[in-house]
Amino acid sequence: MSAPDPRKDPRYRRFRGGAYAVYILLTTLFSVWILWSVGRSVAAMTPERPPDAPQLLTFRECLDGAQALWAELESEREKLVRVSPARDVDRQWMRFRTAWLERLRQRESMCGLESRDRERLRAVYRRLETVQDLYTIHAVQYAGEVGGAVDALHAAFATARKDPGAGKLP
Repeated sequence: MSAPDPRKDPRYRRFRGGAYAVYILLTTLFSVWILWSVGRSVAAMTPERPPDAPQLLTFRECLDGAQALWAELESEREKLVRVSPARDVDRQWMRFRTAWLERLRQRESMCGLESRDRERLRAVYRRLETVQDLYTIHAVQYAGEVGGAVDALHAAFATARKDPGAGKLP
């Protein structure tokens, strides 16, 4: 039979139990706080879907509206690589994304996408939102992973241009 562990003195069992209880309580409170904060943040960045408008647009108008939203989304995505500093891409994208989603939700409400005869149109709008989600992931990854390197490259160019030999021809 092995000797009891001297670090676990039975006189302090109540205190160890209390320390574990406090640890579990604080960890649980912290986790709930994080989940609450993330939930509020996501809710603030994602506008609700308004009810269908009383007067719906035609199928063609809705398709043209989706095309215009796509062109706007693609145009903004192309601007991502020109944002300086590059680490701010995600913040700029999130501002654009929220406003763009509000326009998308408004257009969806004017198109009555839940009706059976607009199933293909509904698929277009769902795909459009999926692409926007992927672009959001891209913007966050670009800002976090590539942005620092791009900013450092711009700084290196600026420093090199200040070199006295930068204007001389060989």
